[in-house]
Amino acid sequence: MAGHKLLVHIMRAEGLQHMNHFTGDHPYCVCEVKHADSHSKPTKAETKPVTTGDTLNPVWDEAFEIDPWHEGEPLEFTIYDKGLLGSKTEGKVQLPAHDFFPLGFNGMLSISEIPDAFLQVEVQVFGTALEQSVPTMVTSMAGETPMAAYTAPANTYTYNAPPAAPVYPTQTVTYSQAPQVAYQTASPANVVTYAAPTTATVMPAAQPTYTNVSAPITYGAPQSQPMVVQGAQACVAGPMVSTGPQKLAVSILQAHGLQHMNNFTGDHPYCTCEVKHAHQPADATRVETKAVTEGDTLNPFWGETHHLEPWHPGEALEFTVYDKGLIGSKTEGKILLPSDFFFPQGFSGMLQISGLPHALLHVIVRPVGQSGVEVSATTTTTEEGASKSKKKKKLKVGKKSKGCC
Repeated sequence: MAGHKLLVHIMRAEGLQHMNHFTGDHPYCVCEVKHADSHSKPTKAETKPVTTGDTLNPVWDEAFEIDPWHEGEPLEFTIYDKGLLGSKTEGKVQLPAHDFFPLGFNGMLSISEIPDAFLQVEVQVFGTALEQSVPTMVTSMAGETPMAAYTAPANTYTYNAPPAAPVYPTQTVTYSQAPQVAYQTASPANVVTYAAPTTATVMPAAQPTYTNVSAPITYGAPQSQPMVVQGAQACVAGPMVSTGPQKLAVSILQAHGLQHMNNFTGDHPYCTCEVKHAHQPADATRVETKAVTEGDTLNPFWGETHHLEPWHPGEALEFTVYDKGLIGSKTEGKILLPSDFFFPQGFSGMLQISGLPHALLHVIVRPVGQSGVEVSATTTTTEEGASKSKKKKKLKVGKKSKGCC
């Protein structure tokens, strides 16, 4: 079976432990492919140790090409603390293959053996359809320098600045051929000839309506309009894609800066994601994470991935963060993510939670293909609603008859 090449971007870690009291902490991270064949040569990559700054929350920001990698093989990330005599293991985390193949992965991973420690990584697979698309910007958290995602495949990786000019030489070929192609594609403009006098032999010239229809608006593509989501980078909405019901993979990773709401039982936050269907009679399509009951509940980590279906192009996603108590749940805040931000290219970033000035929610949304769910809930619900209304009317008539007698 032919192997693939991976691009692994090890960004940073949070909440590491202080292990070297004499020399200080010098953390580094190793990414290794867990080959199915134990006799295969090890395939791994290693970052440089962080020796200055906040070594308990290190920033590496290093990218590596890992080759070969075969489908089904997970990636294991291990964080070490380098000392004088050797290295101590801080913790490990394993990323299954289905989480990054073929659509890639970008998010926070919980490090084993350290309750509140996380590792942020990004994995892309070369040779898939996702490689040709432009990745989204991952909005940095407060106080950090924004990191731009790689904007071209191949071997050009620049994270602190956009790619240089070498990608532009292809324009010389485009300019030499553009005039011919442009004149050919502009031929639909000849539709105006329907209103010309030469067409009078086919259509009656006495009807002025032909001249009014000669320039329909639908011939031109709708102009894109900028749309803004709080806490995320602004995207540009393109024309609507006419497709059937879709299936979405929604990863709800973590939240930052929630409020303390339950003084008696403690905070138990959880998050829901619901499709805002265009037609109200349709059944609700929503998923819900488990409530976080221990650790830092004001900065909870869920790390859950759910599948939503059916979803139709144009429908927004609403994320709601709740705090679960003894009697019921209190609402922390909501975010509405328009469909133009995640379809068809996907979305990964931090969203600002409404009602909380400094609260953020980290999510990843990926379209994964056509939905297999039949959309029949609308007619069923309508029929049930009609039958219920008839029953209610009958009951009302019965009450009136009793009242009269």
